Formats: sequence, C-alpha cells, structure tokens
Amino acid sequence: MNKESKMIRMILFGLSVTSFSIAAGVYIWQLYKTASSMPVFIMLSVFLIFPAMMISHQNSKIVEEKAKAQSEFLSNMSHEIRTPLNGLIGLNHMMMLNIDKVEQEQQKEQVKDWIQKSYGTANYLLSLVNDVLDVSKLQAGKVDLVMEPVMLETMLDAVWSMQHDNIVNRGVEFRIEKEISIPCIETDGTRIKQVLMNIIGNAAKFTPAGGRITLSVSQRRTDKTHVEMQYRCEDTGIGMSEEFVEKIFELFSQEQNPASQGVKGTGLGMPLSRLIVESMGGKIHVESKVGRGSIFTVVIPSAIAEAAPDYGNRMSQNGVWPETKKKPGSGKTIRILLAEDNELNSEILLEILTERGFRAVHAENGQEAVQKFKESAPGEFDIILMDMQMPVMDGCSASKEIRKLNRPDAKNIPIFACTANTFKEDRDRAMESGMNDFLSKPIDVNILLEKLAFISGRQDSYT
Repeated sequence: MNKESKMIRMILFGLSVTSFSIAAGVYIWQLYKTASSMPVFIMLSVFLIFPAMMISHQNSKIVEEKAKAQSEFLSNMSHEIRTPLNGLIGLNHMMMLNIDKVEQEQQKEQVKDWIQKSYGTANYLLSLVNDVLDVSKLQAGKVDLVMEPVMLETMLDAVWSMQHDNIVNRGVEFRIEKEISIPCIETDGTRIKQVLMNIIGNAAKFTPAGGRITLSVSQRRTDKTHVEMQYRCEDTGIGMSEEFVEKIFELFSQEQNPASQGVKGTGLGMPLSRLIVESMGGKIHVESKVGRGSIFTVVIPSAIAEAAPDYGNRMSQNGVWPETKKKPGSGKTIRILLAEDNELNSEILLEILTERGFRAVHAENGQEAVQKFKESAPGEFDIILMDMQMPVMDGCSASKEIRKLNRPDAKNIPIFACTANTFKEDRDRAMESGMNDFLSKPIDVNILLEKLAFISGRQDSYT
C-alpha cells in the first residue's frame, strides 16, 4: 500500500473516531445532567476524546509532511527545468542576434557551437521529463515490465556502444568483464540497460581522467530454470561520504562537495534505478569511500529463456510491421501521408522528409487523413505517420477507419503513431486501432529515418 492510501485511511479513521467521540460526549453530558456524577463524566470524557485528539494530531503531522515533501519536489523540479530552459532561451536569443553574420567563417563556427549546446540542453530536458514520469509510475506501482528472451552478450554490447565514447573521451578506461554460462535469460532488457546506463553514466561523471570503470557481469544458477544475475560497476572516482551513501536513493539527492562542483545531474537516476530493480524482484547496493571510488551492485533473479530471440526477424522495435509488396532496393520515391495538427511539428517533419528525398502530403486532423487516403489511388501512399491526439478525429479513430476501407492497400499500409502519449496504455491503444509501430515525441529523427529506410529499401542513403 502506498503512502497516499495509508494517509487517506488514517484520516478517514481519525474522522470516524472523532465523530464517535463527539457522539459519546453528547451521551456523557446527558448522563452527567441526569446522574450528576462529575468524576464519571470526566473519566469517560478523557478516555474517549483523548485518543481522537492524538489521532487528529498524527494525521495533521502526516499532512504537513506530505505538503512539505510536495513543496520540496516542486521547488527542485522548478530549478531543474528552469535552469536549462534559461540556457535554451539565451542560446536562441544569441543565434537570432547573429543570424545575419553567419557568412563570416568565425561567426558560423560560433553559431554551430550554440546550436550544438542547444541540442544537448534540449536532450537533457527530455531525459529529465522521462525520468520524472518513470519515477511517478514506478512509485504508483504501475510499471509494466516486458519480460522476454534477452541475449546477455547483445545487451551488454549495446551498453558498451552507448557509453564507450563518452567515457574514453574523458580519458577514463572502460571495460566489461563477463562470467556468463547461461547466455539467454527472460528479463526486461530495456529496463536493465536503463539501470546500467544510469550507474555507468554516474561513474563517468565522477571519475577523473586516468581513472577506470569496470562493469562485471556474472550469474549464479539457483535451480533448473532460474539464475541470479549480478551486475557490479566499480570506479576509481571521487567517491561519496558515508552520510550521502545513506540517502543516495532519495529523490533529488545530490552531494555537495568541491570535487563534484560543476557536474550536472537531476538526482533522479539512482532513485529510479532502485525502483526498477525492486520492481524486478532484485536489490541494489552501494559501497563508497571519499577519494577511493564507488561500487554499485545490482542483483536480479531471472528465468532461463527456453529459446533465444530471433533478432533478425524483428523489423520493428515496438510493433510488427505488416507484409508489403515493396521490397528493399526498389528505389521508388516513398510517398508519406502525415497527419499532424500542430503547425510547428508538421512544418519541421515536412522539411526533414522533403530534404531526405521523401514526398509528403499533410493532413491537419484524423478526418482529413482518412479523406486524403480515400481520394488517393491504391498504392499511392507507402506509409502513414499518424498523430494520436488531434481535433475533429483522433489518430486511433482515423486508423480504424482506414483499416475498414474496402481497397487492397487499406489493410497493409504501415501506420506509425507519432505522439507525445508515451505510456504503455497509449501504445496498446495505438496497436489495437490497427497501427504497426510507435514513435514517441520528441521524435528521434535517426530512428524515424531508419524505419522509413526499411520501407523504401534505401538503408544506405540515410546512414
């Protein structure tokens, strides 16, 4: 039971006891008037009313603590969001002031630098929003784990690829050591990678040049069908004080010391990692000494997979793409129907698609998308990019209408959801409506182009 539920039950209980005490008090007063028994009146009053007063006081304290926690959370969030936003606004202002000077080589390089910083700041804000949403869902017990066969070597290779350049460019050695006898397990590979990325990313931030980060992965067989996975990340960084180690898994906790000044973080990575690990039935533990580095150990029980995943046949990360008559390498210019009601988002996507050689037709809402598809010749459109939340007709309703049309391409045309609704229930709703894949906003252009490249058969053109 979460804290909010407990608090509500305590308050209701307190109100019930208080109501009972008032009723009892009225009865005792009547008794006093008739029996004139002052001692009995006082004793019964104290006996019945005092517990209600204690419960009321305890409930008030709980409400005050919750209000204080909410206030601190909002204050921290305001700081974490406004600081990078201030940077973004400032960078945009400087670019606008200097836009007419970009012909000068020196100024062109300066504007490129500002754009790069703006892009990095925007990605930081996106990761912050994602972490906050993840923490909220995990705390509410609403996380949906996707347990499926995962090849450990493949998962660890992905972690290596994502972190290697970041660490090595800091002048830090990075290695992964493996003792794996069972190569394939049933687990949520995405969530485990998220935890490892948080831990290794922190190690990279706080390990100076010349240091070392080692991820050791081992497993212990617990029975015929299960193993216990251990992921151990050890660094030679600045370490942490004993006091901070005790609260490292609290929201927004960040140690303030001279060695960590200038290192940017949200204080959400470690709390989020603990919630993920515990939701998978595991444990996370940290050991650290100031100036001597840190060791994070994650232990997660996992089932042994009955069969290895067939990565080669997975054409889509989030859904299943339909069979189409187009084959990779056909060389045909791909025609896209884009359903997007936001003017700025549609302008950006249309520009990106056109610049990459695609032909795109814009629909301002779901109803217009259905109408444009109806009016097109069979096979004229190769793919539909469908926003989910639009006026007149939403994306899910539009997808259902298209799938019901009596024409040969209505059942097979790939439909991708492009939406800011990113929870599992949103994905499920998109798939149930007849969509084939899911692209969350802000859209990662590289992922979008990779998926479109498969449809067009021109993978080499967009790398």
